Order: sequence, then structure tokens, then C-alpha cells
Amino acid sequence: MLKKIKTILLGFFLIILPEIVLAESNQPVFKQIICSIYLNKNNHQELSLDIADNEQKRSYGLMNRKDIRPNSGMLFIWRDSQIRNFWMKNTHFNLDLFFLNNHGEIIEIYKNARAFDETNIKSKEKAKYVLEMNAGEKNFQIGNKLKCNF
Repeated sequence: MLKKIKTILLGFFLIILPEIVLAESNQPVFKQIICSIYLNKNNHQELSLDIADNEQKRSYGLMNRKDIRPNSGMLFIWRDSQIRNFWMKNTHFNLDLFFLNNHGEIIEIYKNARAFDETNIKSKEKAKYVLEMNAGEKNFQIGNKLKCNF
């Protein structure tokens, strides 16, 4: 009986594990950079950001991660400024979204996007960049400027 159970379990893992491994392999590799956000002329904070600079990375975003470290987040980058759409599908924690223009200035803020919510979050302004961070972690304001060395 024990041998039969072991055989069934082995068969189960051989069937299930490849799917798990393949699901994990679909996660793109994100480059990480240090950026500074300027709150005013004399005050800035450093952030460690994962860069989502192509369609695969932007589509995957922060999905399936269990958390992100303090002072960390994801910066979504496009070649041009457009109205941007986001949702929280498969995102395990609430986020604040900061929409930035082509100069890196925050032009719009969406606070506390809810984990797993598939409601469309649409910017009102055209944005070239979007910064996602843990909800409530930072009190960035319209006009604050993000500077990164790409």
C-alpha cells in the first residue's frame, strides 16, 4: 500500500511540478537601478527600482510577488507620453501609483490601489513613466521630480 501511495505521489509531482516551473519561468528579469526623488531643492530620497521598459515587463509588473522592500518599487517606462491603464490582477499588496511626465515630474497620483482588484486605473493626464510603491509608504506630491541614470 505504501509503495502505491509513493507511486501516486511521484506521478502527481511529475505532472504538477513542470507547470509550476513553467509559470515561474514566465517572470521576466528586471534590471534594478537607484533613483532619487526630489521633494524640494534640499531634500531627496533614494529609491531602489525595478525597471519595466518593454511590453513583457510592463505586462507582468509586480504580479505574483508577495511583497516589496521599503524604499523599493517598480518604474514603468514608455517611449512616449500617453494615457496609461493599470490594474492589480495577481498583485498581492496595495500600491500607490505615481504618474510622471517626460521630465520625471509627478503629474498625478492614485493612492491605495487594492490588491487583486481588476478595476481599470486610468490616468487623467498623459504620462511617460509610472512609479509603483507600497501603498502609504511615501507621501510624494504633485511636482516632485524623479531622477534616474538609465
